Amino acid sequence: MQAARESARRSSCSSNLRQLGLGVHAHHSAKNTLPLSVSPWTEGSSTQVRHGLGWIGQSLPYLEQAALYDALTTNLDTAFFSGGGINAPACRPALATPTPTLSCASETSPLTSTGQAQLSGVTVWVTDYKGVLGNNRMGGGASLHQGPGDCHSSTRCSGSFYRNSFQDRVALHMYSDGTSGTFLIGEDVPSENNHSAAYYSNGDYAACHGPPNFFPRPSRPGDWWDVMTFRSRHPGGVQFAMADGATRFVNESIAIAVYQALATKAGGEQVEK
Repeated sequence: MQAARESARRSSCSSNLRQLGLGVHAHHSAKNTLPLSVSPWTEGSSTQVRHGLGWIGQSLPYLEQAALYDALTTNLDTAFFSGGGINAPACRPALATPTPTLSCASETSPLTSTGQAQLSGVTVWVTDYKGVLGNNRMGGGASLHQGPGDCHSSTRCSGSFYRNSFQDRVALHMYSDGTSGTFLIGEDVPSENNHSAAYYSNGDYAACHGPPNFFPRPSRPGDWWDVMTFRSRHPGGVQFAMADGATRFVNESIAIAVYQALATKAGGEQVEK
């Protein structure tokens, strides 16, 4: 009976990932780019106002959440760290608004949090699904994991979603590794990672520098350089939406080289994807 319940929960989770993937593709069809994330920090040369809206927030109109999108975007002409953007007081109710598609049925953690990075004390809805930054090593030498150079505070990450993607404008024609063999969105457990605010550009991505289902014990959700990785409550692995819209269950015993190759859109790795 327990196995049947978990099978149903995993199927529901796969459906959520599929819906998110469809939303991303609908955005791409409308605007010729994946949904963009805008960092709250002044990183890079762009003069864009740093309002902090992330790719999930940008996807909301394509997930039948247009009213929530409107509520989140009333202050995008002001900066997050000046008390504007999605950090404006008027946006607080929207930051806590549920989007059921962002929650895995196997999740046991609370669906809201007041302890998210840069949003301490603010009640926010958290997401079980994160965009795939790629295989870059979050935090560089601070991380116990391995991978190419850190990119999270700059641009040109090897994957699909990161907080400065607005400066790169990732589009599907860039996926020279093939969309069927590239991770787009994967699972996370918000209680293990306090970068999980659903609509925030510094809470909606993770990297494949660490293996799937990395659960440090004792838990240390603030150590972003190690825990901004992909994990789930499903026994044995993690589910991903691929860039072609399909979903895939990835066994936690996958070889790390293969796993990291699946995270890149144009890495040209000589592995079977």
